[in-house]
Amino acid sequence: MSNLTAERLTPGEIARRLLPAGTVLLALLVMAFPLPLAWGVMPNLALLMVILWASIQPRLMPVWAAFLLGLFADLLFGGRIGIWALIFPLATGVVRVAEARVEGHSLAIDWAFAGLLVLLAQLLAWQLNAFLGSAAPLLPFLTQGLVTIIAYPLAATLGARIQRRLTDLSS
Repeated sequence: MSNLTAERLTPGEIARRLLPAGTVLLALLVMAFPLPLAWGVMPNLALLMVILWASIQPRLMPVWAAFLLGLFADLLFGGRIGIWALIFPLATGVVRVAEARVEGHSLAIDWAFAGLLVLLAQLLAWQLNAFLGSAAPLLPFLTQGLVTIIAYPLAATLGARIQRRLTDLSS
């Protein structure tokens, strides 16, 4: 038979493969809820989860999945279609290139890299919105970026715990 034959997947393997996308979807839904926050700004949890999964389990966050998740984000938040559908896969690609070039890094390095990537993503989202005729002030985009960077250690801890669960599922 050819390589196209379907492989049998156990329930644990199916859960393992779907969990990264599921956590991004959950992050998107949390972002959609009107939660009372101290800063009045919700961190971009979905972008953080995309960055984390692209880093710790790149095979489970392929570029096409990041695109679909970004498209869902565009639809969920009622923004211009294609902005997050472009940014999520771009972020995934940038993380993969960086991961291929840098081995063994600390939380501080990961945090700094994710912070830079988050700020670039927020600036790109702002610029694309302006280019597509939905000009908005830059400050809310930067504020969300800074709050997202502050949230990185919590998201990284959550991602590490989920990663350990994934390892348990595949055993």
